Amino acid sequence: MPDRDGIQASVRLGTLRQLEIFMKVAEVGGIAQAAEQLHLAQPSVSIQVRKLAEAVGIPLYEIIGRRLQLTDAGHRVVAAGREVADTLQRLDGDINDLKGLKAGRLRLAVDSSAKYFLPQLLAPFLRRYPGVELEFTEGKRSDLIERLNENRDDLYIFNHVPQDMDIIHHPFLPNPLVVAARSDHALARRRKLQWQDLAAELLIIREPGSGSRLALDEYLSDSGQSIPRSLALASSEAIRLSIMADMGVGILSAYALVNEQADELVQLRVSGFPIMTQWNVIHLRQKQLSQVARSFLDFILEEAEAHLPMKKIRERLKHAVK
Repeated sequence: MPDRDGIQASVRLGTLRQLEIFMKVAEVGGIAQAAEQLHLAQPSVSIQVRKLAEAVGIPLYEIIGRRLQLTDAGHRVVAAGREVADTLQRLDGDINDLKGLKAGRLRLAVDSSAKYFLPQLLAPFLRRYPGVELEFTEGKRSDLIERLNENRDDLYIFNHVPQDMDIIHHPFLPNPLVVAARSDHALARRRKLQWQDLAAELLIIREPGSGSRLALDEYLSDSGQSIPRSLALASSEAIRLSIMADMGVGILSAYALVNEQADELVQLRVSGFPIMTQWNVIHLRQKQLSQVARSFLDFILEEAEAHLPMKKIRERLKHAVK
């Protein structure tokens, strides 16, 4: 028998559709933006949010200046809505599993630098399980940590494991950070370089707080060195394009240099490099993974290297340390 009190409470606290709409409003920070993303008329969104607030009995948000800010009740409704969504997603996966299908939604959030290898992992996984619907978010480290804190996704891919969080992390792929320059750069002709040899160059690096920057800062702190004249950019792609434009030399993941000959880039042999880091797949410790999320986690841990140009990566590492 269903729990009658639970059913009555769910009716009193609004419908699933109202929860879904309010969660989108909370995510994007406004009624108009939520209406646009949900392909609904703005008055319809406002009405559903108002009905949900009336069902709860207290305001869910307030407007301060021009910004929509959740009340304490609003934050609690969003948290409960995510739990409901997770439960329904797991149920959907379990039902599909009973039917012999591998189907459902996979919510994945990744560091922007993962774009250089992740498509080569997603493509074979989605071919194997064509019933999987992918919900994909790419962002800065700070954005991913916020999403992780709010339990908004199934799995996260980080270059540098977040500290002081109750998480489980699985290293699955080496991520060497290398120094690169244009092939016609003066330093490209040098067989061996020291960090001090870069002092006269504009060093193009990731922004503070990113995984790559944290690894670089740790290396320099341990070796008692500092960053010379630098330009901080928000993505590895921006660094790669800046190097190609001959703005300076850069530090980025070796995966960004898979097509280095076509891009006319070379890896510089700098003492102490490459800096060896790891790509990690992460989830909250208390997270109950859906069958689809569990399947992708197993796939990435067991088969990642089989689908990536690891031969080129290893050759680059061997070349760098000669």
